[in-house]
Amino acid sequence: MSDKEATMKRSLEQDVASNSSPADGTSENADSRVVKKSRAQDESEKLASTSTPLPAAASATSAGAPFQQNQPLQLKEQRPPTADHQPRPQQQHQQRPPKMDHAFFGTDVIDDVVRTIGEFLFEHCHHPNVEIEAKLGVLIDKKTGRRIDLPVRNEVVLAPQGRPTWYQFSSDMTVDQHAHFNKTLNWRLEQTRKTEPKERQIRYQHTYEIDQFFGGSGNSGGKVRVTRDQNTKEVIPNGIVKKERIADLDIFSPRNAFDFRVSVNIETPIPAPAQGSAPLFERQKNRVSYRHNNFKIDLTQVKQSNTPNAGGGGRNNFSQMNPALLNNNPSTLDLTHELEIEFVHPEELVRERDVRISGGGRQPDRFMDIVSQFVNNVRGMVVRGNIQQQHQQQQQQQQRP
Repeated sequence: MSDKEATMKRSLEQDVASNSSPADGTSENADSRVVKKSRAQDESEKLASTSTPLPAAASATSAGAPFQQNQPLQLKEQRPPTADHQPRPQQQHQQRPPKMDHAFFGTDVIDDVVRTIGEFLFEHCHHPNVEIEAKLGVLIDKKTGRRIDLPVRNEVVLAPQGRPTWYQFSSDMTVDQHAHFNKTLNWRLEQTRKTEPKERQIRYQHTYEIDQFFGGSGNSGGKVRVTRDQNTKEVIPNGIVKKERIADLDIFSPRNAFDFRVSVNIETPIPAPAQGSAPLFERQKNRVSYRHNNFKIDLTQVKQSNTPNAGGGGRNNFSQMNPALLNNNPSTLDLTHELEIEFVHPEELVRERDVRISGGGRQPDRFMDIVSQFVNNVRGMVVRGNIQQQHQQQQQQQQRP
């Protein structure tokens, strides 16, 4: 038997002897001792097969034998590192930024413009037969005839004022802007048809209609609007209504080419005007509509015919940026382009308003969520109306070397 094998045998016998008498006085069964002995043998054989030849003292230590007291421990001489052999600094684990969480109070603050529009709609949307819409346009200073100039840099809601105000809202736009919106919406329509399930796709409709406006009867005011199909001349379903203005809220957006106005109106179905009644004015509408969920975007080209009976009644409803109209000299035929975003089912917003009132703020409701969706749809169109800025950016990129 070699010295190495004798050393391993003594080590295993010592392990077995120490394990056979536990400190707590309990005895260990034979199976447990056999398992431990087998593990020790495996470890010894593994070390013997993988280790390089070592000095005698080191080999005994590696095999599990205790250090001998009369054997001096040999230490390697420590030398200062040279410039070529500097110790490699320990690579520190780069900590990732903490996960984004809510603010101090655990809730997010609602956008101030959305909140203000929500308060406006909460005050006025409860009327029966309510219509809620937003129109893109420009706020015009009546003195200068140009877009208003306020000391603000971003979107701001103007305080409602009595009429007449120092400014007016023009819902007209250029032919190029109108065509750009048409192209953008058609692209989005095709995109949803390719990527979205049928229930989430945008729905498209193209109509040709004629609106005739008659004077309202009684003290309630408002005009009666009769809408007919331009081809068949038949009145469309729910095509005879009396429209009354309830309230408007104007939003100035100096970073964009368009401002917008949120309006609440009442459209009450009424009987047709008496036969033979002459309309105050009429307009021909070439309209494309894009509907998604509870919102609809109408892109309309309007031709307005002013009749001798108009008495200026329809003059300020269209193309207020037209100098001829501002100078009280309406033309016989006026062509304008409009874009509006409208609630398809405003009663959904009214229902959530009722939930908020009945719950006293303790019951969850979707009122502000619906308002936020509405405003974001409007903002989406406002941002995409900056075609002049986009054209300038493209020119700058082309001019760069």
